[in-house]
Amino acid sequence: MKVKVAVLQYDAPEESSASFKKLNEMVSQASWAGAKLIVAPETAVGEVGELKEKEIDYLPKLIEVAKKHSVFLATSFYTKKDGKYYNQGYIISPEGKSVVSHRKIYPAKPEIENIGVVAGNTLEVEKTEIGKLGMLICKDGFNKFSHFLYEKFNNQGAEIICIPTWSIGWKELNTQEYVKALYVYGAFASRSFILVSGNLNIATNSFGRSLIVSPIRGVLKEGSINHKEILYEELDLDEVTKAREFDSWWQPKKKLEIK
Repeated sequence: MKVKVAVLQYDAPEESSASFKKLNEMVSQASWAGAKLIVAPETAVGEVGELKEKEIDYLPKLIEVAKKHSVFLATSFYTKKDGKYYNQGYIISPEGKSVVSHRKIYPAKPEIENIGVVAGNTLEVEKTEIGKLGMLICKDGFNKFSHFLYEKFNNQGAEIICIPTWSIGWKELNTQEYVKALYVYGAFASRSFILVSGNLNIATNSFGRSLIVSPIRGVLKEGSINHKEILYEELDLDEVTKAREFDSWWQPKKKLEIK
């Protein structure tokens, strides 16, 4: 099966109404181009300041965008439930159903220290008409424990993993290459396609570089450092099957203990 996907790279507004307006514009462009699955940057919608005053659910507005353009849509937003903050991600179907719900498992230090974001602890894979979908959020995909998540996705049969990000970088540490390398590793380790959408927020030193990565061919598309753009690719899910068939022959049957 083949499916056309789009990864959105842009500077997501931090004010709630402006963020939904911008998302709608970008999704409209991508859906017009024929994309069936669209991934927007991390926290592409909503506003943290609003949550400090009251609990707000941005999901209904996100559902409206997906239904309006008849696409699968992935992104995240901050939410507050029972006094706790989460970085809450969703993949919404064209019919407006939440097919994947994911709370960021490894919040970044600024999220913890400045907002009080609490870690999630679940990982979902759901079968849809365009393949088996999973989700991570930003740092989930590039830290020393990420390989456990990628392995779990592989075991659960994921075919496409959506990863909205803020892509914050530290030039002196060349974190852009570190992040890219671990996302590419993630595609090979999970034997899934990886779709990474980067934000372009100058204030937080975000660097874009969105990615579409194949579990066989590696990087198929890569975004620029500082330009708004949409990456398109037609994914052939047979690559996932071929990769896992190879692994069943090649990979060791058990982990050996090293003395």
